[in-house]
Amino acid sequence: MERIFQTYALCATAVAAVLACTTLRLRLARRRAPWHEALRLRYLRCVVHALLEGYGLPQPAAKRTQVRLLLAETIAGVTAATYGPDTGVLRRIVAAYALDELLLRRIRRSRGYRRAYYLSLLAMLPADGSAARRAEHYGRGNRSVRFYALLLRLTNDPSRSIRLIADYPTPLTLFEIGEIVALLRRGALPVAYGPLVASHNRNLRALGLAIVRRFGIEEAEQALLRIVDREPADELTREALFTLCTLRRPLTRRAVTRRIAAMDRTERRTLLRRMAFEGYAAGALRRVIDAEERPYYEALVASYKRYLPCSVRDF
Repeated sequence: MERIFQTYALCATAVAAVLACTTLRLRLARRRAPWHEALRLRYLRCVVHALLEGYGLPQPAAKRTQVRLLLAETIAGVTAATYGPDTGVLRRIVAAYALDELLLRRIRRSRGYRRAYYLSLLAMLPADGSAARRAEHYGRGNRSVRFYALLLRLTNDPSRSIRLIADYPTPLTLFEIGEIVALLRRGALPVAYGPLVASHNRNLRALGLAIVRRFGIEEAEQALLRIVDREPADELTREALFTLCTLRRPLTRRAVTRRIAAMDRTERRTLLRRMAFEGYAAGALRRVIDAEERPYYEALVASYKRYLPCSVRDF
């Protein structure tokens, strides 16, 4: 019996020690967090000031790796939130603190999603082309690593963007296409939508449709109608229909109604939800919605709340 009590006492002591260590770590983390965030805010102000004034370098508190990594994250965030920033100023900051070398070293020593994260940071930095060349072999890693290696090559060599995307061996997901469209929004990847929508390459066409949706390019309506009318039923044909809905174009044309009629129940309901979200009235879709689907669509329309501008005289 005494031995049992001794065992219980030892277990209780071990549990208490673990709880004490965990509490101490949490307290230390809370103490470090304000310093960490304060330094991040300081770097943000320094980088924005350098962009506005055209000169100046932020002074890291130390040459430690974590501090330089924080500066790299700050520059990446500024690049993501601005359109056409002065890459000369940012390039001088990257070169002064060897941020590209730091990230390449982290990429080489990391694995999996951590490696993908460092590749995404490096893709946001205005580094020279040697960084992209040294990271080319990471295109054979897992899916996230492969994509961010592609993104790094796109940002360092925009002139070859169409060829790089066309040669990418994996179909791009909606998230990955959104990341590439974000480059377009920042002015880092000048690509016209016309050749992309007309391309027979799956990734290029998917990117072209995403560009049309994101920027609301109504001039692409005829190209979308040709896809709906002439192309075989597949994922991209459905994306063309969704793009027409996003542009709020008429859906009563013969090519559109014929394509919708050939859809199965699940696909039609997905399209109806998109129509309701974009504000199509049930009365304007008599040729598209049959009597069986009309109650379902009217319930969808009633479920969406939209802001309708009005004046004081309406009350």
